[in-house]
Amino acid sequence: MRPWFFAALLLAGCNNSPLPEEDFRPAAEQTTAPLSPGTRPVRIGEQGPSFAACGIGGEVIAPSIPVRAAPFEEAATTDAIEKGRTLFVCTRSIDQRWLGVVVPPAAAPEEGCGVTTPVAGRRPYEGACLSGWVPAAAIRARAR
Repeated sequence: MRPWFFAALLLAGCNNSPLPEEDFRPAAEQTTAPLSPGTRPVRIGEQGPSFAACGIGGEVIAPSIPVRAAPFEEAATTDAIEKGRTLFVCTRSIDQRWLGVVVPPAAAPEEGCGVTTPVAGRRPYEGACLSGWVPAAAIRARAR
């Protein structure tokens, strides 16, 4: 084909007509409120009905870590736990950076909080012990 044909096609694409009126609408208003991830309860029974509701024990290895309401840095802090505290690991986030844990009271660390026996199916933890999400890097797995 001739080069003038390609040049004509390129020039045809350079249209100087104004854009339709709807393209000049103002953008949606920006909000300054921070995003909130809400809450996500810790699920127990992830390993099935033949195993304990929370099958893994853990120990805090960081000086102090926040317990969050959801597996995100932006989530509300519900409590904090100190180094050496034992807990039960029940689930983890999809990216495996967060662990869903149940923390027995410091005065009775051997208390099971209802998660050492099997449960019929997966469900949110509703017991009396502290539960929430902690960074996986701050927890060392251990035998229960």
